[in-house]
Formats: sequence, structure tokens, C-alpha cells
Amino acid sequence: MKIKAVLFDLGGTLVYQKPLETFQRILYNHGIAKSIEEIRQAFDKGGKEFDTQGHAALPMHEFYARWNMAILKHLGITRSVKGLAEEIDSQWYEFSEVCLYREVIESLRKLKQIGLKLGVVTDGYEFDIEQILLKARLEEVFDVCVGADTAGKRKPDPEAFKHALRQLKVKPEEAIFVGDRLEQDYLGAQKVGMKALLIQREGKPPTGVNAISSLNEISDYL
Repeated sequence: MKIKAVLFDLGGTLVYQKPLETFQRILYNHGIAKSIEEIRQAFDKGGKEFDTQGHAALPMHEFYARWNMAILKHLGITRSVKGLAEEIDSQWYEFSEVCLYREVIESLRKLKQIGLKLGVVTDGYEFDIEQILLKARLEEVFDVCVGADTAGKRKPDPEAFKHALRQLKVKPEEAIFVGDRLEQDYLGAQKVGMKALLIQREGKPPTGVNAISSLNEISDYL
């Protein structure tokens, strides 16, 4: 069946940020000096404890405040934690940088030129999508954008993908999903009947998956 749409994950697929450095800059702005290694370890420990799916229904600011509190705990910061966690959330895009992978503009342009619909399905919130696409100058590119609060579900829940497909008016078998995470992106898309591509720009991909090292390779699967 002819492919009519290509959907993308956002972070790690189209754009990348440096969350450790952003966290560090915001802390420094509040008079707190922590090394990147200290923040990295706090992210690792906090990430293992934080139940992302369990908190998925929370409003955006509460979700991020709780996440930030988990990180701050492992940084040994105990004073005015809730207020600081909320400040980190509110200042995030003021201090963060959003970078495009080098082939993104060319790849999206080529897909648009051949008449394909384009979309984003990400675990971030609609506000995150708006800010990221604005910073990356991609705000006019996509026909649909689905965040955690759009469908009320996060990948790999089928509804996250199905919501985008309904908006685009395409069947699952008429769409390709491209993402950098095996379970959430690749397997999640496959479960709803989409063709899936795992983007892995470095290293060896898992066996048995359709993997690409550049978005320019999407055309090989159309």
C-alpha cells in the first residue's frame, strides 16, 4: 500500500537538547553550582525512581515540577525544593538550546515535495512541541503534532499514534513512524500497524529491526 504520511518522534530524532547543561545553567542562575557529572548522576537516579507513565495524567507544570524535585533530591538540595523545581520548569526554554540534526531540513523538504503528510508524536506536552518547533524554526512544517496532553496517552500506548493518524486521515499501513527508542517508538508504532523505522545515528542497531542512520534513508522505505 502506498505511503501517505511520515510521523516522527521529536527529541533524539529531529532535534536534540542538552538537558544536563540547561539544568546546570538554571541552578547557577539561582546561585547553586553543580558539576555536569553530579547532575548526570542525579538524572540517572531520579529517572529510575520517577514513574513517568504513572504521572502521565498530571498537568504539564505539575509533572515537570515533580520530575525536577526528584533530580534536586539526588543533588542533595533540600531547601525551598518545590519552589526551585517550579522555577526550573518555568525557565526551561529561556535557558535551553534546541539543535537540529544536520539532515533534518533537507529530509523534511524532500518528503514534503513528494506530497507526504508529516507529523510529530512525542511524549512532551503541546507547550513543549510549540517551543521546540519555534526554536528550531519548524513551526510551519507539520500537519499534526501530538503530545502527552493531546491524546492523554504517552507512547507506546496505541492511542498516541492513532490520534495522529485520525487527524491526518490515513490508515496505519499508509504511514511510517520514525523514532529513536525501540519500545516506545518502533514497537509502539508496529503494534498499531504502522511501518516503523528506528533511527540510530551511532553504534549498531538491534538485530531484526528496520534501522536507519540518517533521515535521508527514509526514502528507501517509501
